[in-house]
Amino acid sequence: MANYTLATIARKLSASNRGQFVSEDSVYQWVKSGQLRVQRIPYNERGYGKYPYEVEEDHLIDVLHNKGFDVASLFPKSQ
Repeated sequence: MANYTLATIARKLSASNRGQFVSEDSVYQWVKSGQLRVQRIPYNERGYGKYPYEVEEDHLIDVLHNKGFDVASLFPKSQ
């Protein structure tokens, strides 16, 4: 399974057919509220965006499904 950074999650959701912009800050709020479990990315790695965290795909799919996102279109090969 893949891991996704918060920046990648925000871009993926913003580009989805739901038609609304989702910011990295919004995704980070899910982390702060305990809805999204993350792992810290080591400081020597680059390209993670504003917040140095990543999320496992299975957990991300569960959270997004519970939030009403169309996970089948976001992760077509995972379903």
